[in-house]
Amino acid sequence: MLKLDPNDPLDRMILKELDGAPVLFDEWLDAMDKLSDEPDCEQILRDKGLEREAVLRDAREYRTDFRTRLAEMSISANDRFTLCCQLNEQAQAAPSFELLRIFCELLCDLDFLLDYKPTTADEEEQTILQYLSFMRERDALLQTLLRRGALAGKFVEVTKEKRSPKPVDCDTERKYEILQCFTALFDIPTRGSGDILLHNLTHYIRVAAASPILKPIEPLLIFRLLTRRQSYMCSTADLAVELSALWKPDHNKIDADNGRNFKQYRTNLQLFMRLCRIYERDTQVDIPLCWYGLDQITVLGDFYRQEIAAGWTYSDEQDEVPFPPIIEELVEDALFTCFKHGSGDNILLTDGGITSKELLDYQCSGHPATASLLERISAYMNTHAVELTNQFLQADPSGVKHLCRNILEKTTSRATVSAQNVPFLLASINEGLMELQDYFASQYLIQAGQALTAGPLTRTPE
Repeated sequence: MLKLDPNDPLDRMILKELDGAPVLFDEWLDAMDKLSDEPDCEQILRDKGLEREAVLRDAREYRTDFRTRLAEMSISANDRFTLCCQLNEQAQAAPSFELLRIFCELLCDLDFLLDYKPTTADEEEQTILQYLSFMRERDALLQTLLRRGALAGKFVEVTKEKRSPKPVDCDTERKYEILQCFTALFDIPTRGSGDILLHNLTHYIRVAAASPILKPIEPLLIFRLLTRRQSYMCSTADLAVELSALWKPDHNKIDADNGRNFKQYRTNLQLFMRLCRIYERDTQVDIPLCWYGLDQITVLGDFYRQEIAAGWTYSDEQDEVPFPPIIEELVEDALFTCFKHGSGDNILLTDGGITSKELLDYQCSGHPATASLLERISAYMNTHAVELTNQFLQADPSGVKHLCRNILEKTTSRATVSAQNVPFLLASINEGLMELQDYFASQYLIQAGQALTAGPLTRTPE
């Protein structure tokens, strides 16, 4: 199975090619030129003030320490699927900083931790570069997830606020900016007025000022009032809102109504972005917490990731939206696999005497009969995914071959399959079983990551 890093310029272009988006030859040349300008291993060590032998020693010790820590926590180091399963079980039962550290290590470079065994000078240089890259990525990911856990803990406290505190006197001049921001995107209801909206904004700005929990998320509070209670905010003076209702998650479906809600979602996202800009200089407001909260109680985070980041653009909002990264994205971007040799672990590929390229060419041939066979096999495997994955996990090489042939027999007939296609279909089935195992392993990782970032963790020294 090919393992590519979407953050690597060359791998990113390969992924584009695999997705059917041809990369111009000049782009390949530019990427190669940039890589050729990168400093070599010795230059990197000099720049960082590090000694070659010391880094190699640190890398070896880190790998040994990783296995030791797994053993101490009764987590398997020999089977990647079991490792993911056991990590998730412990994360659900008792989340800890140590488990979070292991989670980050799995996503950053499990090959380096479990499988790399340098023997030559060139491989030693690769170890140095891989170790330094691994530590940089691990530290960045760990900080990201610790921040996410801290935000989660803070937002839980926000959602516990049920009643509005008694308003206090404070500066409410920003209500005019909020009004201008609102009327640029929405129409005042027929029975409403800007004066009533200003009156209610004044009240809730003072309510937020009275609460050390509400003040940090004041832009989110105002946003929910202007979207979930929009008509009342504009037409009912002295509006009283139960805070708990504002923090209940929305259950809208992004793809409902054939996308007719897209305009509303984009407008709401614009409103929130502008509110955050109004408050960005207020040192009492926690803007990252506001974005985290928005992602938790609305569909706007998913809408942005699925529709806007994937191609939609605003006419006047071109800035990247600062939603905190979600665990699903982090696991997907890591390209985690249970198979350390990639496609080399596909025993039906080797057994059939075909290469990965030949298999890919067969699968992408576009021949109607081939496409129909592969679709039928895929549908069957998806329908019986759990059962087949369990059988695959328990099978030895001879059992894997038997399982693949059994699937082929259940999904096709001899009349529809020529003898020359059988090796390709069996290898495709084996590949599909590997993908199912990787899918369930990634689900364990996602569940573990969610449990480990559901609240703040006490950091322990390494």
